[in-house]
Amino acid sequence: MKRNVSFDTIVVVALVLYAWSVWAHFPYAGGHIYSDIVTVFQIRECGAACVPPFPIPYVQSFIEYPIGTAFFAYAMGVFASFLPGQFLNTYYLLSCFFLSIPTLLLIRELRLITTLRGLKVSNIFWFLVATPTFLFALLANWYVIGACFTVAGLRFFTQGRTKTSGLLLGLSAATNLVTAVPALGLLLSARRIRDAVAFAGVAVGSYLMLNLPIYLLNPANWLGFWRFQYNWYIEDSWMLLFVGNESPLRHVIPEVLFAAFILVLLVLRFRFKTADPLVLSFICTFAFVFSTYVYTPQMNVLLLPFFVVIPALASYPEFIVFDALNALVIVGFSTGLTDFFALFGVALTVGQWGLTSPIQLAGIIRSFWVGKFAAYDGLYRKGVREKGENKNMRDRPPVKTSRLPTEKDSRESYSSASSLEAGASAIPPEAEDPSTT
Repeated sequence: MKRNVSFDTIVVVALVLYAWSVWAHFPYAGGHIYSDIVTVFQIRECGAACVPPFPIPYVQSFIEYPIGTAFFAYAMGVFASFLPGQFLNTYYLLSCFFLSIPTLLLIRELRLITTLRGLKVSNIFWFLVATPTFLFALLANWYVIGACFTVAGLRFFTQGRTKTSGLLLGLSAATNLVTAVPALGLLLSARRIRDAVAFAGVAVGSYLMLNLPIYLLNPANWLGFWRFQYNWYIEDSWMLLFVGNESPLRHVIPEVLFAAFILVLLVLRFRFKTADPLVLSFICTFAFVFSTYVYTPQMNVLLLPFFVVIPALASYPEFIVFDALNALVIVGFSTGLTDFFALFGVALTVGQWGLTSPIQLAGIIRSFWVGKFAAYDGLYRKGVREKGENKNMRDRPPVKTSRLPTEKDSRESYSSASSLEAGASAIPPEAEDPSTT
C-alpha cells in the first residue's frame, strides 16, 4: 500500500534523485547512461574539439530537434564557453541546472492539478518522482521542457483559460512535437466552438511565431528536420514484430491506427458525452505513442503525469513494472549494461535494432502495454464503463428520507409544554418531506 507523502518531502526526494540522474548521464563518465544532451550537441554543434564559436541552429547548422530545444542547447553552449573548466562537462552541468527549473515546475503544476481535482498529492511521488523513468530517462534529452509546458497547459485548460493553454501547447510543440499531442484531447473536450477555435488559433499562432522566422532564414534546414524524422527507422515499437525496421509500412500503419483511435474517441465524446479534458488528452497521447513507430524511453516523461492526475488509471504494481521496462531500454542501450553483465561472464550485445536485441524486446513489450492503457483503461474503462456507471447513478430514483431536525424545530418543540410532557418528536408532524416538494 502506498503511503502518503508530503509535498515538501516530494521536492526534497526529487532533488536528490535528480542529482543522481545528473551523475548517471555525466558525459563519458558517471553511470554511463546515454544522453542526447551531450551527444547531439557534440555531433551537431561543436564536433570533437568543441571550440567556440558554435553555428546557430537551423540558421547555420542542422539539428534533429525542434527549434525550442535546439536554441536551448545552443544557449547552454554559448554560456558554457565563458565559464572555466572542461567545456563539455561545463555545458552538461549548465544544461542540467537549467533543466531542473522545468522539472520543479512540472512537479508544481501536478500539485495544482491534484489539488483542483481532489487527488492525493502523494501521487506525484509514486507515479513521477520515485520512478525508473525519473532516474534514467529524465535527462536522456530535453523532453521535460515540453512536458512542463503541456502539463501547465492542461491545468489552465481545466480552469477555463483556453487561450493561455493554447499558448503553452504551442510552445510545447515548438520545443518537442510529441509533447504537444495532448492538445488534440483538449481540442475535443472544448464545450463551445469558439473555445476550440481560440485554443487552436493561439496554439498554432505561437508555434508559427517561433518557426516562421527560422524557416525564412534557412528553409532547407527547417525542412531537413522533418525529413530526418520521416526517415527514422522503427525503434522500440511493436511494429518490429511484423515489418522490417525500415519498411515503408512504418509510414502507413501509424496513420491508419491513430485515425481509428480518433474515430472511437469522437464516438466517446459525442455519443457517451465524455468531456473530461484530462481523460481525452490521456487517450490521445497514449494512442499516439502506441501508434507511432518510434517510442523512445524519454517519451514516458510525458506519459507519467497522466498516472498522477487520473485516478485508478493503473494499479501501482502494474505501473512500476511497465515503467521499469521503459528504463531498461535506455539502460540497455548504454554501455553500462554490457559492463555489468560482463562481470558475470555474460556477453550481452546492446545497441541493435532488430528482434535479437534485448533492448527492442523490452521496448516492444512496454509498447504493447501503452496500447493496453489507451484501449482498455482509456477508451473502455474511463470512456465507456465509468461513464455508464455514472449515468446509472443519475438515473436511479431519489431515496425519500425524513427531514433531519433543525435548531428551529428544537426551539418550537421545547416551547410547547404539552409536547414535552408527551415526549413528542422534535420534528413537527406537519413538516413536509422535502423530497416530495
